[in-house]
This record gives sequence, C-alpha cells and structure tokens, in this order.
Amino acid sequence: MNLTIISGSQRPDSRSQRVACYLQKLSSEHGFTDIELLDLSNIELPLHDGFTTDISAESHPWQAIARYLRKSEAFIFVTPEWHGMATPALKNFLLHCSITELGHKPTLLASVSGGINGVYPLCELRMTGFKNNHVCFLPDHLIFRQGENLISKDLVCNDEAFESRVNYTLKLLKSYAKALKQVREDIGEESENYLYGM
Repeated sequence: MNLTIISGSQRPDSRSQRVACYLQKLSSEHGFTDIELLDLSNIELPLHDGFTTDISAESHPWQAIARYLRKSEAFIFVTPEWHGMATPALKNFLLHCSITELGHKPTLLASVSGGINGVYPLCELRMTGFKNNHVCFLPDHLIFRQGENLISKDLVCNDEAFESRVNYTLKLLKSYAKALKQVREDIGEESENYLYGM
C-alpha cells in the first residue's frame, strides 16, 4: 500500500522532518510497503499564482511531485506551528493539489510544536485544506508537543503512551485507505463533473 508523507517545514533539518522520518519508520511496521517522504524544504515549488501559470505543463516542477501523489493511497501531512498557523509551503502545496492527486484519499494530519500548543494549524487545515482537492482528513490527528524532546535524533519516542496513540492512528489510516479505495472505484470519473467544493 502506497503512502506519501509530506514534511511541511521550509527549514532544512527541522523537527517536522524528524517527526516525518519517525512516522515513516512506524508506517512500514503497519503494512505500508511503498512510502515516499517529500520534504518541502528541499522542493522548489513556485508560489501558486492562480491562473497565470499552467501547472499542467509537463515542464512545470509540480508534475514530478504530482506523479508520486497520484500513485499514493494515503497521506500524512506534518506541519510545524508557526505563529499558530500551518506553513506557507504546505498551503502552497495544497493550492497545487487537485482531485486527481488527493481526491477521496485518507490523510492523517500531524502538527509539531515546541511547547504545549499545536492545535491551530490542524484547525486551519481542516477548515480550508480540502475544498478543491477533496482530500479526506481523518477525524483523529497527532500533535507532537514539546517537539524537541519527544522524538530523539535516532527516531525514538520518549513517551510510551504517545507512541501507542501513534500506532493506533497509523492503523486507522491504513483501514481508511482500504475503505476509501472502494469509494474511488464507485464514484469513478463522475467526480470530474464536480471538481470544486461548494
């Protein structure tokens, strides 16, 4: 089962990247066999400017990313909390996405906070991140609070109860991936008649 993990920080060697690598490691233990990790700090994706740039052109940098996303059956989006918001890089990424890449596929949201917060970027993504791409956010999410100490550099979680929650949530993600595959088959090409959310 194909899984794509998006590390939404624009900073290289970030805590979000560490969390993404930790989730990649655990996901392989839950039966995800083809796991792609996209680190947005390493990807030069131009700012989405609405209608003046044709992102469907084969030469556009988006097309290389979109190919991975189309194959994926599930996603994990990891974002740090910057001033109570998701990162510009992750929002820009979502502006590029359409129903073709994310439509009716399950996505686990995870935020990373240096303190005790971390809920605001999740609320922001739940409110606006799905409209025209039809991604299905899981009802459960993960908040990696005290992010500097929670996951060590060798990808070990220092909180046994939290890791148990992570494992449960990854199991849930896999179950949703199996179920939503049937939804995509049932809807088929008809979804192309309704590309934009209301």
